[in-house]
Amino acid sequence: MERANISISQWVWWLERDSVLIAYYDQSTDKFTSPSEADKVVTLFYIQRPDKYLLSGEAPERDGFGATDSYLGVSLVGGEMTDTGFWEQECEIPEQFHEALIARVIGNGYERSVETIQLASYFLKKYEAGVREAKKYSYRGRDGSQITTMRQDF
Repeated sequence: MERANISISQWVWWLERDSVLIAYYDQSTDKFTSPSEADKVVTLFYIQRPDKYLLSGEAPERDGFGATDSYLGVSLVGGEMTDTGFWEQECEIPEQFHEALIARVIGNGYERSVETIQLASYFLKKYEAGVREAKKYSYRGRDGSQITTMRQDF
C-alpha cells in the first residue's frame, strides 16, 4: 500500500499472508492503529478459490495446515501429500461443472491451428456458458433460495 495516496485519516484494510488486516490510518501521526473496540462487527464477502491438487511430496500453499491435517479429503503425512493420497484427492468443484473445464482444455488445443479455429470458438463458448452456470450456482443457497443484495441511496 502506498501511503502517498492516503491523504486523510480513515479506516483502511489490506491482504497479507492469507489474512485481512484492518487499521485506522491517522494522517497527523502517519501511523496505523488496530481497532480497539471489540464490539465492532466486520462482514466480509469473498469468493473462495478451490485448492490445487498436490503432487506427491508437495505441501499446501496456504498457511494453517499441520503435519496430520486433511487436505482435499486426504490426510497429510508430515504436512506433505503421500503417493497413495495423490490418487484419493477430492475435487472441490462440483461434478456438474467438470465438462466446462474439459471444454476449455479442448478449445485451447484447437486454438493452436488455423484450420480448427472454428472448433476452438465452439468449445470456448461451451466453457463460458459453464462458467455462467457455475456463477449462478455459487450465488444460490443449496435450499433453492438466492442471495440478493439490496441497494440503498443515501
